[in-house]
Amino acid sequence: MLFLLLAVSCSLAIGMIFKYTGRQQLDRVALLTVNYAVALGVAGVLVAAGAPQVSGGLSAGVGLFALSVATGALFILGFFLLALATEVAGMSLAIGVMRVSVVIPFLASWWIWSEAPTPAQGAGLIVAGAAFFLIARKEQAGIPIEPLDEPSALAARPEQTGPAGRAFVVLAALFLAGGLVDTLFKTFDELYAADNSRALFLLLVFGIAFLIGAALVGWKGLRQGVWPGGKTLVWGGVLGLVNYGSAEFFLQSVAQLKGPFVFPANNVAIMIGAALLGVLVWGEHLSRLNWLGLGLAAFALVLLGL
Repeated sequence: MLFLLLAVSCSLAIGMIFKYTGRQQLDRVALLTVNYAVALGVAGVLVAAGAPQVSGGLSAGVGLFALSVATGALFILGFFLLALATEVAGMSLAIGVMRVSVVIPFLASWWIWSEAPTPAQGAGLIVAGAAFFLIARKEQAGIPIEPLDEPSALAARPEQTGPAGRAFVVLAALFLAGGLVDTLFKTFDELYAADNSRALFLLLVFGIAFLIGAALVGWKGLRQGVWPGGKTLVWGGVLGLVNYGSAEFFLQSVAQLKGPFVFPANNVAIMIGAALLGVLVWGEHLSRLNWLGLGLAAFALVLLGL
C-alpha cells in the first residue's frame, strides 16, 4: 500500500508542478525537455545497473522503432497538453480528463484485439463518456482563465472562440493524447513484449521524447535567442524525478497488490486528490456539473476495474 500512496503522491506532484510553473510563465517545452533528460538519465542508470525488470533486448526492427517514435512524440505532446490544460481549465479538470481517457485503450482492446469488456466495464465506458463532457464543460465553472505565456497551435484559436471553447479543445486533445499513449503501450504488450525488454522500450521512448523536446528548444533558441533559464532547469529536473518516481512506484504497487484494485484505486485517488488540491490550494472553482463529472468519472474508473 505504501508504494501505491507514493505513486499517487508523485502523480499529484506533477500536477502541482505544472500549475506552479504555469503561473511562473516558465517555458513549457524546455521544462518538459529537462524532465525527460532527467527521467532518461535515471532509467539509463537503472538499466546499466541491471535492474531486475530488464530482460533481453530490442530486436523487432523497424516496427518497434516506429512504435517507439510515435509513443515518444505522444509522451511529450501529452505532457505539454497537461501543462496547458492546468492553466486554461484548472488542475482538477485537467487531471480528471487525463484519468478518464482510459476509455480509449479499453475500446482499442475491444475492437482491435477482441477483448470484450464485462457488463460492468461496458457500463463504465458509457459513464466515462458522459463524465468527460461534464468535466470539460467550462462555461459555468467560473475559473479565471490565465493568459498563455507562449503561442501554440492549440491556443491560436479564432477570436470568436472564447475561454470556454479553448478549454474544451485543450481538454479534448489531452483526452485523445492520453488515451493514445496507453493504446500504444497496449500495442507493445500485444506485438513485442514477449521478445523485447519493457525497460529498454521505455528507455527508447524517453530518449525520443527528449530528442523532440531538445530539437524544439534548440530551434527556438537559435531563432529567437531564448534559452532555458536556471529556474526552468531546476523545476524540469524536479519534474523528471517525480515523473520517474510515479511510474516506478506504480509498477511496484502492481507487483505487490492485485491489479483490479490498484488500477481504479490509483486513478480515483489521483482524481479526487487533484480536485481537492485545485480548490483548496489554487482557488479553482468548479461548477456543479464539473463536480458531477468528476464523481461519474470516479465511478466509471471503478467499473472499468471490475
